[in-house]
This record gives sequence, C-alpha cells and structure tokens, in this order.
Amino acid sequence: MINVYEIPPKKRATRKAVTLADVEAAADEAEFTERLLEAIDTNPRVRAAILRLVAGTRRQPRPTITTRKGRA
Repeated sequence: MINVYEIPPKKRATRKAVTLADVEAAADEAEFTERLLEAIDTNPRVRAAILRLVAGTRRQPRPTITTRKGRA
C-alpha cells in the first residue's frame, strides 16, 4: 500500500549519446543552409521566390487566351 504522505522519487535526467548519424545530419543541415543562403544572395529568381513565400503572396498566373463569344 502506498503511503499518502510519501514524496515520489524525482526522475533523473538522462543524457542522450551523440551518434555519428546525428553529427552527419547536423553537417548536412549546415551545408544545406549555407547553399540556400548563397543561392538567395546570388540568384535574383531564388530571392524573389523566397520573398513571395515569406510575404504569403502567390505568383501571378500566366495570362490565358480567352475566346470571346460572337467572334469567329
């Protein structure tokens, strides 16, 4: 039977070992970030696409050819 006045033991923090996969994933992420920043700085189309994405606006659709009624 559990004593009502008993204080439960505190959970100990566990340390997670860093694995080789974690290190490789961090290196890949850093390289991707570096390449993305370089592309934003050097390519105006990439910069415009990122700015549109951040602003929440969509790219204007291409104009389509419409046919008018009554014309042949």
